[in-house]
Amino acid sequence: MLHNSYGEPEEMPVEVFFRENEDFSELENLAITHCRGSILDVGAAAGAHALFMQALDIDVTAIDNSPGCIDTMHMSGMKKLIKEDFWKHKQKYDTLFILMNGLGLAGTLEGLDAFLLHCKSLLNENGQILIDSSDISYLYEDGLPKPEGYYGNIRYQYEYDGKLGDWFDWVYVDQEKLKEVVASLGMEIEILLTDENDQYLARIY
Repeated sequence: MLHNSYGEPEEMPVEVFFRENEDFSELENLAITHCRGSILDVGAAAGAHALFMQALDIDVTAIDNSPGCIDTMHMSGMKKLIKEDFWKHKQKYDTLFILMNGLGLAGTLEGLDAFLLHCKSLLNENGQILIDSSDISYLYEDGLPKPEGYYGNIRYQYEYDGKLGDWFDWVYVDQEKLKEVVASLGMEIEILLTDENDQYLARIY
């Protein structure tokens, strides 16, 4: 179960993290086709994307700070694995692949500048960031009160088998706000896809 700061808890099916490539969305498949060179799958979790890219002989490395995720990927046959806090990572790549609402790793809108600048520091010359997010303004269309500050700043807490994790920050950034932040950092952005749920895939370089 996934507890949140805006409403009732929601079920988070575990199988979402163990999907095969035939179950990937159009957005996920498009992101994979835009990968080039050496790739870092950030917050790889159970490795669904990284394992598929590895099977295609793509040069992909998976990073996660969860020992359980690392062990799971190892058992699934992932070869290039790094157990490390992404914020401490220093190696450079041609593509950073950050999906499943990847911008959420910034925590809050206030943390987005620092997150994108760290991502930029890990790019080789002409490198790119492939990342997705959603405009969640629809949550508040039926009178649900918006949080103070930016409406995309959310808090979550996982629950599994009666055990509760810590609350954590997770931000959803609308396209216009992301374009504004990217421009302020002297970077470029291209929106590659927007789906019917206002989830979008961005290429930042």
